[in-house]
Amino acid sequence: MAPDPHTQADAAHRPDALAQTTAGAPVAGFLRRELPIAFLARTTVNTPFRIIYPFLPSIARGLGISVMAAGGLTSLRFIAGLAAPLLGPLADRYARRRVMEVALLLLAVASLVLGSAGTFAAAAIAFAIYGLAKALYDPAVHGYLGEAVSYQKRSRAVGLLELSWSCALLFGGPIAGILIERFGWRAPWAVLLVLGLAGLGLTRAGLPLAPPRRAHADDKQSAVTLAAAVGTTWRDLLRRRSVVALLITAVLLTLAIEVPFIMYGEWLEATFGLSLTSLGIASIVVGLAEATAELGSAALTDRLGKRRSVLAGLLGLAASLIALPYLARLGLVAALAGVALMMLTFEFGLVSLLPLATELATDARSTLFSLTLMAFSLSRILGALIGGWLWQWQSIALHASVGAACALAAAAVLALGIREIQT
Repeated sequence: MAPDPHTQADAAHRPDALAQTTAGAPVAGFLRRELPIAFLARTTVNTPFRIIYPFLPSIARGLGISVMAAGGLTSLRFIAGLAAPLLGPLADRYARRRVMEVALLLLAVASLVLGSAGTFAAAAIAFAIYGLAKALYDPAVHGYLGEAVSYQKRSRAVGLLELSWSCALLFGGPIAGILIERFGWRAPWAVLLVLGLAGLGLTRAGLPLAPPRRAHADDKQSAVTLAAAVGTTWRDLLRRRSVVALLITAVLLTLAIEVPFIMYGEWLEATFGLSLTSLGIASIVVGLAEATAELGSAALTDRLGKRRSVLAGLLGLAASLIALPYLARLGLVAALAGVALMMLTFEFGLVSLLPLATELATDARSTLFSLTLMAFSLSRILGALIGGWLWQWQSIALHASVGAACALAAAAVLALGIREIQT
């Protein structure tokens, strides 16, 4: 397969790109003072995305709707996430801390709406706002980290920040289960309201207000002109074979996990009769598997190679999904082991995919990152809808088979469409 000419062009720009990212604060100072604040805030932003799955039946009962309808309702978080390509550039034009503060304020508003109103309409609005908050916060915090830590030492900070995804479930799941069982399904959202406001306060008090990035020549042009410029960049990226392969891989990888995982709470509750507290504790297994994968990727991906690591994760995910129905027949412990293996391989593949993506278009990293976020969101929307629809047959084997097929298709697209990047 001939090399992608755009990838070769990116390589030509790489030395300049690296030179521009070497300046930054000492890593030790950043890890000690600023990263804990960003970590806690991002854990809060991630929590509404994590605790929904094991407690979907309880939330559906609280809203007076079916589990299938609730699964479609939660997809609104990811529909809002489709705005990432439009919201991401804001963090490049305005102070990133300001954008992070707005995101945390939106999270608090969403939690207030969902916890106080408790209606279907309120839930729809709240989940959409959660999606907007994450679409704002993630590009801003990664941009802030990129400016605060030198490129040569940035992987350690990025790896620690990414642990916020697993910690949102590792700690949020059990706590949410206890809160729902004792105080009702609205209780976790009231806690998230408080945490969102606390995160906003800590961010404002503890993170320096870095200036916006250097002004662009088109900053004074009209919104229509700026939108046209962004559209031109998107069009250029989508003409690159490696970028298209990346986006398709991202969609299929996320579908592979979302289709079975959207119903795993209902499956465990129906099959093994787990209580809400038990479902929360079971989420610890998933959180530990994800944390292991994130740390494992940080330690191994650079040594194995990014592309090879993603392929290993995808093939491992397909194998674990195929094995899941058979493990479930052996009892609860084996079923949870199968879920843990599924999440470990998925997270390893996903975390390994992110550094690969950062070098596919060094001339438009932020834009490609936002397009990748959009691909993830689109896939989660489809996965939630497909998974909810498939549950009418109440067969985890059916969900797992669809997920395994998606994982294998993603591996094929990656193997044929993206070469390992040489730096």
